[in-house]
Amino acid sequence: MAQLDITTEYAESLWGEHELSTDDLGPWLTFAFTLEDGTLAALVREVHNAPNPGYILTVIGPKESRDALTEFLTESGLSPERVLHEGFD
Repeated sequence: MAQLDITTEYAESLWGEHELSTDDLGPWLTFAFTLEDGTLAALVREVHNAPNPGYILTVIGPKESRDALTEFLTESGLSPERVLHEGFD
């Protein structure tokens, strides 16, 4: 849904050590969250072949994508200027 300009080191300073998840593309650095309204959110980045800098924010829930991004930024304390790219349906 959005690409955020943050480094792994910065994310770990905010939320602790990343988790490692795996899918058919390979391993991903992952920071998972539950927003106040129950929406699930994750920041993910491919471990070996990330095509771009930063992390991808993805959410699962009934909330509109733009609203979920705004809520994530507010709750995380991240500045909207960290959003490099938005990709909404």
